Amino acid sequence: MTETEYRRMLKISITQSLIQKYGAILSFKEMENVIPLREFTIRDKITKGAIDLPRYTQLEGKRVFLANDIAEWMVDNDLKFPKD
Repeated sequence: MTETEYRRMLKISITQSLIQKYGAILSFKEMENVIPLREFTIRDKITKGAIDLPRYTQLEGKRVFLANDIAEWMVDNDLKFPKD
């Protein structure tokens, strides 16, 4: 198995786990359970344009996180999970 295949499978697995526990769309409040930050801190970091958070999506006028974006961030983000 190549590293690319492994990373793809890892993203799928994390996405499935997040969907099973929280659903496909996570609110800022639910993100508190995924990353060790409070809801206010997450909102503040997004307002300031922080790059150390997963992408968010505007849905019906609210900012939300999609499970697949969170999984992609967990696997690919060098700031959160540095590569050796």
